[in-house]
Amino acid sequence: MSERKRYTINIYRERTGAKAPQRLLELRKEQLNISNRIMKALGEGPRTVPEVSQATGIPARKVLWFLMTYLKYGIVSPTSKTEDGYYRYAAVAKRKGAA
Repeated sequence: MSERKRYTINIYRERTGAKAPQRLLELRKEQLNISNRIMKALGEGPRTVPEVSQATGIPARKVLWFLMTYLKYGIVSPTSKTEDGYYRYAAVAKRKGAA
């Protein structure tokens, strides 16, 4: 018999009846969509910000924001630098046992 994990947020919702605003849910969906598209593009090999932007159709400034966040948290790493001064980023392989 498997028991569902009891996350703090779920307990809070049960006690208060609080629900996330619809706009927040939509924003989270949009962020997940963008994240998935960027990681799919990087799954094809190391790319620069403009290359990821072109492959995904996402504006370069938004791609840069996501990639810098990924870099901060170790999700991507720079692999090389182009002649134009752009860094190529690649997805970091997941370690076993990492959450």
